[in-house]
Amino acid sequence: MTPCAVTTGFFTLGKCGRMAVAGCPACGRAICADHIADGGLCPECAAARGQLGHPAAVAAQRRRAYRQRSSEQYDDTVWYTSFDTFDRSAFDPGAGASQDYLDDGDDALVDS
Repeated sequence: MTPCAVTTGFFTLGKCGRMAVAGCPACGRAICADHIADGGLCPECAAARGQLGHPAAVAAQRRRAYRQRSSEQYDDTVWYTSFDTFDRSAFDPGAGASQDYLDDGDDALVDS
């Protein structure tokens, strides 16, 4: 079973995880039946093309617009690309099961 890789959530983003039925023709991302947008695209690719007929495409467009506005506000258009794999790992599917809750010498704070 290939899980759907579409980003979902409101405050906490994650991957959909339902069984994929197709792949996005533009980027190849696995898509479930609930997330197929106009033209068989994933919501992110549909938002990039301005096709906002699917609610998930509207959400993706709002996330894209926020990232663009905030990068312009900080006068750094590549700020989000500076994140390394550690920064991005919290958004990887299944990452919640492999968190480090050990005391690593930083005042007994847990790593998240």
